[in-house]
Amino acid sequence: MKIAVMADGCDVFSKVAEKFADATWLLIVDMDKHCLIEAIEKSEEDAVNTELAKKIVDRDCESVICGAIEKIPFEILADNHVTRSLGSGLTVTDALDYERMLDLITDCIGGTGCPSDSEPPETDNYCGKHEHPDS
Repeated sequence: MKIAVMADGCDVFSKVAEKFADATWLLIVDMDKHCLIEAIEKSEEDAVNTELAKKIVDRDCESVICGAIEKIPFEILADNHVTRSLGSGLTVTDALDYERMLDLITDCIGGTGCPSDSEPPETDNYCGKHEHPDS
């Protein structure tokens, strides 16, 4: 399984960036082999942060650990079923060690939120779009 990490440096001792846009490096880690397999520096031309989001998808990463995510990269990742986990401020090593315990990022910066498919609705009369009155 491959996990992407948006970091402020090119190695596993770097910190996870506070925001997706703040990351200067995309690190790809092979969790089965426990090793960093690729480090990609952010291009100066990637002003809207789509290039690295597309590389995460192209590299077939199941998950990305990062900070808060802007709308366009969030949609690229979500549309391609890439799990997004909040690890900002942690070292890359710690974020990977605790990956399963990190909070999920369920919406972009300024978004209205979308519940995780794994979270049960609070009531039986909730269809995912709105509540239905009790019968």
